[in-house]
Amino acid sequence: MSKYIKIILIATVVFSISTSCSSDFLEIDPEQNVAAENAVTDINTLQTAINGVYSKLQSADYYGRTMYVIPELMADNLFLSSRNTGRYIDYDSFIVSEEDTFADNTWNILYEVIVNANRAIAGGEKLEAISTGQQEQIDQLVGEGYALRALAYFDLIRLFAQPYNFTPDASHTGVPIVNTVNEDEVSPARNTVQEVYSQINLDLNSAINKMKITKKDGRFSKNAAKALAARAFLYQEDFVNAIKYSTEVIDSGDFSLVTNDAYNSIWEDKFNPESIFEIVNTIADNEGSNSLGHYFDPDGYADALVTDDLFNLYAPGDKRLSVIVEGAKSGAEESALFVGKFPKGTSHDDNIRILRLAELYLIRAEAYAKTNKIAEAQTDINTISSRGDINSAPISDTGEALTDRILLERRKELAFEGHRLFDLNRNKKDVRIIQSENIINASYPNDKFILPIPLNELNANPNIEPQNPGY
Repeated sequence: MSKYIKIILIATVVFSISTSCSSDFLEIDPEQNVAAENAVTDINTLQTAINGVYSKLQSADYYGRTMYVIPELMADNLFLSSRNTGRYIDYDSFIVSEEDTFADNTWNILYEVIVNANRAIAGGEKLEAISTGQQEQIDQLVGEGYALRALAYFDLIRLFAQPYNFTPDASHTGVPIVNTVNEDEVSPARNTVQEVYSQINLDLNSAINKMKITKKDGRFSKNAAKALAARAFLYQEDFVNAIKYSTEVIDSGDFSLVTNDAYNSIWEDKFNPESIFEIVNTIADNEGSNSLGHYFDPDGYADALVTDDLFNLYAPGDKRLSVIVEGAKSGAEESALFVGKFPKGTSHDDNIRILRLAELYLIRAEAYAKTNKIAEAQTDINTISSRGDINSAPISDTGEALTDRILLERRKELAFEGHRLFDLNRNKKDVRIIQSENIINASYPNDKFILPIPLNELNANPNIEPQNPGY
């Protein structure tokens, strides 16, 4: 039986009664378990269920490391140092196989998020409130569950399936949708990409309708769900809705772009004015030496370094250069460029930014450009470009040149945040995988721009076929 099937079984049978946000409620002692039918019995147990889902996002196999690293390493923003710990070597070399441990672990953790969200949603929707205020609390928590499930499906479909526009109707193979709580073994088949995105849209619509809180530190809120919807609609080339939801977040008044001189506060300060949703790490609750900070810090592993190609894109006065730290790596590169977006480094307690306001301007700019609203697109892209470099000349490109300029600005603004490979693939661009001394030129379309369905899943689930082409 695969880990995936085991996860579904365990998540439907047991539930931790611990109230710690950092508790892993799939791996608990028998005396802490209660029967599945009693798992969510009130607001407190619903809160605990949702906390358990959030805790999964911290994993090194998800946003704690892999989700940030792979899309940058398999492109032109990062490369592995000549002295490294052996993590992600096959991604840097563009030779990932179906036996890859990182792909397997990430597949599993994403479905853990989904099945735990399923339990929380199902339990929460059965609760009977005794007051309007209590119903709002229940709806908020259930809404967060829907948003978390949507995020997991969105990341699964980006990693393990070709982009929405790979076929004219998105009918190509995606990933399994599993939204019911089932105590029996299941062997789900793969849904189409269109079906998975429809599920994402439904979940985010439910999240937006249920939640009333528009800003909530370290948690999904109505605006965070809208921000994720804007991102998902951009990937679906539904530019009308991408504009709609990004505009609603931008105009909400709950967030603001930090100024040029305060740019570093985005990374230094938790819950800064630009942050829409970030994953909380504390000194006591983090991934330790497996964290992103440790992975990038020169006092840690410093496994992945910044490419000269990216560094040279910034003008000398661009404030975004401050998150690329020049130095030497002991026993390796004498001249190295280190990622500085996790300034707390080996203390491991950097929060992980998932959604921030700058991206919403970039989403809207791209959607405007692709619907021929040139002036609006130029205004948005100039907002982000001039924030980074106050001396930058106004961008006046039009047509395809404007779209390319927006993608370039996305590369500079969102570097090391897990977007680069996805941006290139969904825009049908070729990819350069930059290594320490070589460049691999990979043309679009390419089977290897997505990950294989893990071999463990193929061996255990007879319905998961077909494997992604090329593996």
